Amino acid sequence: MVKRDLIRNIILIVIALLVFFLLRIFVFSTFKVHEDASNAYLKNGDVVLVNRNKDPQYKDFIVYKVKDIYYISRVIATEGQEATVMDDILYIDKAVKDEPYIESEKLKYQSSADGQTAFTSDFSIPSITKNKYTKVPKGYYLVLNDNRQNTNDSRRFGLIKESQIRGVISFRLFPLKNFGFVNAE
Repeated sequence: MVKRDLIRNIILIVIALLVFFLLRIFVFSTFKVHEDASNAYLKNGDVVLVNRNKDPQYKDFIVYKVKDIYYISRVIATEGQEATVMDDILYIDKAVKDEPYIESEKLKYQSSADGQTAFTSDFSIPSITKNKYTKVPKGYYLVLNDNRQNTNDSRRFGLIKESQIRGVISFRLFPLKNFGFVNAE
């Protein structure tokens, strides 16, 4: 009886480990946030879980790769959408989009800036793509950092291809005091 229970427990542990490793390989991966990728929600040193099987949606944080470096940015526009920033106002399909998730970064910047420089520099899809597109084409995303002074996003790299995306950030593992789902707002 004891031998049978031991064998059953070993089999259950092996199955659980196998499921864990298969999920780790095909569905989830981890990413440690570095200084250049940090923002008001994800700090330098945070360890997050990245879901490889989720399609990025508006406001989602994604991890993407440009020239062997991984970055984190927020999805601002998806396939078929027009996007423009003018005078610090984001327009998606010619409608004003409220961005409450950047307010703390914007206030911090405005308190230290001269008041003449916009928090988000003006741009549009045609300016980012050198007049190649007027809308985000299929298989691409427009991404911006919450700290808009950090231009390591679509303003520097252009539209991000779907193949460059490692996944959508869904869960924070570390630090333990912030353990839980990542709120995109």
